[in-house]
Amino acid sequence: MRERYIEELRKLNASIISMGRMIEIAIESSMLALMGRDKEAAKEVGKNDEFVNGMERDIEALCMKLLLQQQPMATDLRLITAALKMVTDMERIGDHAVDVADLVLNVPDCKYGKMNEITEMSTQIIQMLHDAVQSYIEKDYSMAKNVIAHDDVIDSLYHTIKKDLVEKIRQTDEGETILDYLLIAKYIERIGDHATNIAEWVIYALTGERE
Repeated sequence: MRERYIEELRKLNASIISMGRMIEIAIESSMLALMGRDKEAAKEVGKNDEFVNGMERDIEALCMKLLLQQQPMATDLRLITAALKMVTDMERIGDHAVDVADLVLNVPDCKYGKMNEITEMSTQIIQMLHDAVQSYIEKDYSMAKNVIAHDDVIDSLYHTIKKDLVEKIRQTDEGETILDYLLIAKYIERIGDHATNIAEWVIYALTGERE
């Protein structure tokens, strides 16, 4: 019985790694679609979201099975509970990648600058997400704390972009297009928030305390 329980915990970890990688790819694909004006790539992000949603359901089912059948104690209970919460944030990250891809299908090339900052934000939140998931797998408190601390960097980049684009809205009659790019930046910033939430659940799993 114990060996089966350990094997199912391994399966849970492997599933979370797989889901994490899928949403990393979704973010990367949506940003490549944006930079390359690739509408076919943008459409694929939406199609792949169905797999992300399916993985969320599978992980939730496995967590419930572990909770109900194995009645885990202490740390294992917190790890499984954290996993249940984490996959909700992971699924929402996938949704935001789709949101970005959907905007790519409609917005023209950006002529207003700040694309380097948007690219930098996306690069950094992919790393945050990877580290948040890895901190859960490795039970690494310091890595999780670093993810949480790094959210301030993402927020700063977002506010720089927001300030610049809002000013440009005042200076042009193409405000709707600029607003779409501001929305893209906001979706990326929200992904950073969800990565931070994941890291906070890791802290809970390891210590029993919420950040």
